[in-house]
Amino acid sequence: MALEAAGRPRASTPRSSRSSGTSSASPERRRRRVPRVYALYAESGPQRKKTLVHVLDLLGCVVQGDTTDEAIAASPDAIRAYLGYLRRHGEKLDPNEKIEARLAEHNTEGLFSGQALWPQDLKPLSPAALARYVNWLGWSRADLLDLVKGIDEKGLRAKPAAGRSLRDILLHVLGADKSYVYGLVGPLKAMGEPTNAAERGDLDLRVALKEARAAAIDRLKALTLAERRNVRRSGQSTYSAYRVIRRMLEHEWEHRREIAARLDREA
Repeated sequence: MALEAAGRPRASTPRSSRSSGTSSASPERRRRRVPRVYALYAESGPQRKKTLVHVLDLLGCVVQGDTTDEAIAASPDAIRAYLGYLRRHGEKLDPNEKIEARLAEHNTEGLFSGQALWPQDLKPLSPAALARYVNWLGWSRADLLDLVKGIDEKGLRAKPAAGRSLRDILLHVLGADKSYVYGLVGPLKAMGEPTNAAERGDLDLRVALKEARAAAIDRLKALTLAERRNVRRSGQSTYSAYRVIRRMLEHEWEHRREIAARLDREA
């Protein structure tokens, strides 16, 4: 049986293994205020403590909580924030629509945060979904850079009472991106060079973030049919076009929100 292409926009239903995507609420739904249902995919340990919830119908939207219940309860607000971010960039979405979030699947294996594998990760990525999501990658990086625009090197390196410096967070995002993309397509010189230069301190970190993401987007746009379908496993990691783009968006969103909270700004 042919696999359904990941990323086809449809309203979500719980216990769904289909692909993600988002479309604006219909006029009829808005008039009736029928809630849009978002399926939640949670990962935690067996005690349901520290939990990461994925909203796969809004690729990149994740929310963390100290418990599963807290993460689920916080999901509607996180969804609205993500809808608002996408709408600012031109997606026809309504962050004020009535939202209902339901747990569709819960992985309680206690894997390292973000390692859980979902059914959508194993499906081929359609050309339409790829085109949409690489746009989101560009918007996400632009918003991250806007958050830290104008902060001098001293400000970037300043250590807060708890947590990492802004510079360390940005380096972490930069390095993770390289790992994701290399895992999918192999070494990419145009991405590796600015990343490595920033890690050595030879290139402004924000320049590296801009150049590395642009190189990643160019390569992802050029994915072949085989690359969009391929699923590769290496140790405990699984790589597919959908999964790599998902993790790039999710990981950056997590740290955009972390930085925004520290700076008392919007992510």
